[in-house]
Amino acid sequence: MMHYNFSSTRLTGTLLLLILSFGMWVPGLYGQVGSDFVLRASGADVDYAAANPTSYGLSTVISLHQISGVIEQVQGYSLGLGNDSTLLMPIIATNLLVPPGGSSVDFDQIAILPEGVTEGVVLSFPGLFTISFETETDLLGIEYQLMDGPLTGATTTTSTSLDFVDTLGSPPVDISIVIEGASYPPSLASGAVTLTPHDGAPLIRGDASQDGSLDLADGVGILQYLFIGAAADCLDALDANDSGNVSITDAIRVLCALYCSGSPPPESPFPGCGFDSTADPLGCLSYPGCP
Repeated sequence: MMHYNFSSTRLTGTLLLLILSFGMWVPGLYGQVGSDFVLRASGADVDYAAANPTSYGLSTVISLHQISGVIEQVQGYSLGLGNDSTLLMPIIATNLLVPPGGSSVDFDQIAILPEGVTEGVVLSFPGLFTISFETETDLLGIEYQLMDGPLTGATTTTSTSLDFVDTLGSPPVDISIVIEGASYPPSLASGAVTLTPHDGAPLIRGDASQDGSLDLADGVGILQYLFIGAAADCLDALDANDSGNVSITDAIRVLCALYCSGSPPPESPFPGCGFDSTADPLGCLSYPGCP
């Protein structure tokens, strides 16, 4: 559980601000305490359309957790999380730390740069409260957009990472937590990211009408494609059983999923949007029901 400590200790706000904003260490005081804390960035696996990677994105959450030692009271922290700017662009960063009693922190400065995000937080200039992190606690959420360039037209999965770095900003922002006026470097855990390209558009299997839901019109739509030549620009959606071809079996699969007790639903991707990972000749040129 995360605890807040309202103490009578007073620490000059200016000192904390200098420590966090300008990366100043308190000489001779950092060491073992910092390694009791783990600063972690969550990873992500992203499927995207290779023709249009900028329509896709991912998010990460930075958290702090004291995993060993005597529980310490944290007065502030600073961090920098770097990314490969040829693959990812940070677009939104939001502080997730909830102070006690509905109050707000006295200083919270976030900077979004092409190559990463920095944040410096001072909980209380006069030292009115501190926070402990004996359970993992979210600090910062960051949203990224995929970039054109290496990802456009890619045919293989790209692996990258979100790494804590102390080189972002001018002057560079240190990675540190502040306890009793001293700045300590925490242990760091990067976030692994995989970016998997796909041909065509994301879809919901069985949704022949492309309205984002499964209903009678979808079964009828498959029959109309098969027997009266109705147009279809996302055959993967009509292939409800993922057999690699569209047949009357797919219409029955959809109708039974709706009206036959115990019948299986369409194959993945269903019921949410996703890509067809099965190699077949069908394809999906467009699908308005998925973003």
